[in-house]
Amino acid sequence: MKFRKAIEDFLRPEGLYTFMFAIPTGAESLQFTLEPPTVDKIKKKVLLVLRTKPPNKGEPPVTIDHESIEKEVIFMEMNKQILENLYLVCQEVYMPVMSNPLNMAGWSDLVSKDLMDKFHGFLAHTYVTIGQVKGRTLLPLPPNDVTSSEKTSSKDKS
Repeated sequence: MKFRKAIEDFLRPEGLYTFMFAIPTGAESLQFTLEPPTVDKIKKKVLLVLRTKPPNKGEPPVTIDHESIEKEVIFMEMNKQILENLYLVCQEVYMPVMSNPLNMAGWSDLVSKDLMDKFHGFLAHTYVTIGQVKGRTLLPLPPNDVTSSEKTSSKDKS
């Protein structure tokens, strides 16, 4: 019955909970919880259920029912390597797109440098966090464009 309460709490129109987890506990059974599962509870995969729009003050509550679930809820699979997957997607997909000069057309040098610096910082923190979760010390390498670009002044490289 406590699993039913988790589902009911997630579906409440007030939107007190913006996410819920469905954890497989057997061949044909699931455990629903509003708390993120610990790594030892994740056997293979976990289903993450997210509200598309968190509730805003002054707006009417959003009711999630069989008609609105398609546009109000997102379902995502998670596994134990979620941080590694996040890091790889950011490194291999978003980094090339963001650093493509054609995508930066119309941006000032200050904006593009600030965005890329913040993105590299995010990647570095993610990499360090992966190491902490594994109980190891992982140190990120500096971004390639900082160490090899002719445009970068010697002041920016240090």
